Amino acid sequence: MQRWLTLVLLLLLSLLGATTSSAQGNLLRDGDFEGSYTSRGRPDLNIPADWNVWVATSPRTEAWMNLDPVGFPHNGPGPNPQSGARAINLNRGFATFTTAVYQTVAVTSGSNVIGSAYGYLRTCNPPTGFDNCGSAVESGAFMRVGIDPAGGSDPNSPSILWSNNAQPHDRWEQMTVSATAAGANVTLFIYVTQRFPAQINNAYFDNASLTGGGTGGSAPAVPGAPTPVPPPPANVPFVVAQGEQDDGSILHTVQPGDTVDSIAVAYGVTRQDILTLNDIRDPRIIQVGQSLLIRAARPTSTGDEADATEAADAPEATEAADAPAETEAAASPEATEDSAPAESTEAPAADATEDAAQPTPAPLDLAALPTAPVRSASSGDVLPALDPAAQTGQICAIMFEDVNQNRVQDADEGLLPGGSILLVRGSEAVAEYTTDGSEPYCFTDLAPGDTLASLAAPEGYGLTTPDQLQLRVAAGARVSLTVGAAEGVSPPVIPADTGAPASTTVETVAPAAANPLLDNLGLIALGGAAVVLLIGGGLAFTLRRR
Repeated sequence: MQRWLTLVLLLLLSLLGATTSSAQGNLLRDGDFEGSYTSRGRPDLNIPADWNVWVATSPRTEAWMNLDPVGFPHNGPGPNPQSGARAINLNRGFATFTTAVYQTVAVTSGSNVIGSAYGYLRTCNPPTGFDNCGSAVESGAFMRVGIDPAGGSDPNSPSILWSNNAQPHDRWEQMTVSATAAGANVTLFIYVTQRFPAQINNAYFDNASLTGGGTGGSAPAVPGAPTPVPPPPANVPFVVAQGEQDDGSILHTVQPGDTVDSIAVAYGVTRQDILTLNDIRDPRIIQVGQSLLIRAARPTSTGDEADATEAADAPEATEAADAPAETEAAASPEATEDSAPAESTEAPAADATEDAAQPTPAPLDLAALPTAPVRSASSGDVLPALDPAAQTGQICAIMFEDVNQNRVQDADEGLLPGGSILLVRGSEAVAEYTTDGSEPYCFTDLAPGDTLASLAAPEGYGLTTPDQLQLRVAAGARVSLTVGAAEGVSPPVIPADTGAPASTTVETVAPAAANPLLDNLGLIALGGAAVVLLIGGGLAFTLRRR
């Protein structure tokens, strides 16, 4: 009998342990990317509401380098999500993009955490006459996950611990990394980039998690050293730029793995520059050990230019030499006016000297070029740069004329002046702005926390988006607020039985249906344990009476 009671108690404890462990699982909000998606500066860049996005827009020595990606929820097929109903898709055909989605969460300082996410790559160039192809490695695309133990928002930070680079072409692959929290927050990054463009260029993320445990670790720090900003991987790190020759020319000796494009990126020139200088018709045909001319030699001075330079450098001698000539000309009655203007030859000589002295431009230093934030879809202007270490956040807002009333700013829909945007914290108004058509306008130095945006359309217009939005401001981050209004539209009316503000996000795809069985799994487990306990107790009571 005691054995039965022991088994029942062990079963109950295991069920309670499983319930507690599931409640303390993933620290990320919307780690499976099943929630609401919001646009970030552009209608075609949509990211899950609980995640932030970072995009590099430099270096751009070629027109296809580091362009802004397109982002949407992906329901499948091709591929199906790794789990659940959705994954996030980032893509940009005929170009490369370098981007990361990230989320900061609260943890116990000094604790170890494990971060992971699943990734899927699809990059290829379909053959002529086809619209599809198998994913291939020629683009040099790769993914990785990283943890910033200090909770920062800059994916270039040297304190981030990164997983190994993954190249999951046409398959889902899990990437994992562990770190030790240096403070009360850590940040999980999911990063993707490519080295060369592809016609089909897609990246998918799904099923991200951040849990306690693991081996921990931290990146080595150099005391007193400035924080380096490594160039994005699009710089093709395996090509090493070679120095210039004595005559100012630059020659590159082709190494294994070099391509014309990768050499061009390393020197900051274009593919066509190299093809023209070396009379190459097919960029695919170069050989290891071949010497390619990257920059021609400086022009050398001719004999006439040298004489002119000496004359310009010795004005006293020139004047002395000119004096007898002028005397002879005056003394000779046969002298003509053509022999008089001796000074006319000196000006071109000086010009030639200046041309010869012009410095040769240095090769472009790609590592010194900074990264830039996402551009505004409405005006193309770059939004103000953010300091990742800042303790305040921003809300950048625009109001546009939503002519077709689809709540998305299309290419032909301009900005709308005369609208009102009021920010409220609790019961206190903290900032107000009236649109004038020059947006985006950024409310800066906002303390982290939830902020209510109360919106009003210009006279004669009505909002096509909710008139109240609850926004979450995070330190060092920017929240984009895009508001639509159309002429003659009646403002939406909040039902009388609720005073709650409208949703903070815009659903771009219908949410997955709830599963009552999964949602109540913990209660079902506890109920089952209670039933087992009651049955065991009844059996014990019956056996004792016998």
